[in-house]
Amino acid sequence: MCSIVFAFVILAGGACFGYYKITGNVPFANDNIVSNNASDTNFLDAFLKRNIKMNVAVFGVDKDGTRTDVVFVVHYDSATESISLVSLPRDTRVSLSEEVKANINAEGRSYSQVTKLNAVHAFSGEKMGCKNTALQIEDLLGIKIDHYVKIDFEAFRAIVDAVGGVDMYVPQDMDWDMRDTGDLLINLKKGDQHLDGEKAEQLVRFRRYADGDVGRIEVQQIFLKALAEKVLSTETILKNLPDLISVMYKYIETDVSMSDALKYVNYVDKVDMSKISMETLPGVGQYVGGVSYFIHDVEETREMVDRVFYSVAPAATATSGAAQDSKALLIEVSNGGSVNGLAGLYSKKLEDAGYKIAPPTNYSGQQNTYTRIQVKNEGVGSDLISFFTDAKVEVAPKEIGSNVDIRIILGSKEQ
Repeated sequence: MCSIVFAFVILAGGACFGYYKITGNVPFANDNIVSNNASDTNFLDAFLKRNIKMNVAVFGVDKDGTRTDVVFVVHYDSATESISLVSLPRDTRVSLSEEVKANINAEGRSYSQVTKLNAVHAFSGEKMGCKNTALQIEDLLGIKIDHYVKIDFEAFRAIVDAVGGVDMYVPQDMDWDMRDTGDLLINLKKGDQHLDGEKAEQLVRFRRYADGDVGRIEVQQIFLKALAEKVLSTETILKNLPDLISVMYKYIETDVSMSDALKYVNYVDKVDMSKISMETLPGVGQYVGGVSYFIHDVEETREMVDRVFYSVAPAATATSGAAQDSKALLIEVSNGGSVNGLAGLYSKKLEDAGYKIAPPTNYSGQQNTYTRIQVKNEGVGSDLISFFTDAKVEVAPKEIGSNVDIRIILGSKEQ
């Protein structure tokens, strides 16, 4: 439902987007590169199209709106013009974070300390359901969620119908009669299909796959990519804008304000639909105490998060073997923590060790516990890791800018 996230943004500034698609002109746009968190972006930053990274949690709720039947995070990086979608299985086993427990207690509600991810919304109630689920995802993945979007299946059907349906290949026959519980009849045949809203719901809700929920997620991701391409096409926007606006404001619950949407619409032309990647939380299905859970792999999850959300190339994190000397490169140290003067102290330490150092700066983006050593090319930067408590090298040429060769963003663990 990354399509829904960006459709919401598009619709809030639909006229602007339509104007851009027709004329190719965007007011005040340039190629300045300043990496910001989406929540830190102001209107001037947006008009200048300074680069942002944004994480949006998307929740599809079940029939009674209690549990999150579909959960995933959409990561947008304007520098690479890419969208990544990470699906989180609904049965993922989690231990409620302290903040989530405090919020539930404040509402006078009960909870289970260890539970499934899709139950966090139910424990929290209507008022805090989305916020607490977003907080739990932050705890699970170690990222910041900038916004959330929640839809039910009535909204899902209406969105698909509003864009005239979606064409895709259905990978297997899907037959499942759930009408005895007041639910739907699923009856889809294998092969190329044109899916209206009703048939699309059957597709994304079907669960009887040989590999369980993982198979279901894979099919959902294929459909969502097809829907995203349809929603974001010029023809769809210009032809169906009134219907899409009606659907968005009638059905969708989100913390994306009108002012947020008007800022983000400036980035819609910086979306390359060929760069949509889709992944699933690493792990396996497993019974624990007679309950079926999805148990995520902690180490593989960390590697996936580093790669998807922080652009850390796997090969660049290796600390073994010979490291290429970085002393010939110009290095900027940026304070991403909360200790005043820390960037200056580390700049002096590196300078004393023989490195070329640019004036220290303050980092305005997302704070991390570990230090990020950003380099323009693989094979450099690993000789700097030993200067810090917890550091990783990431290849991020578009985030560094042209004035320096390496940027070090200090983490909160550094003192």
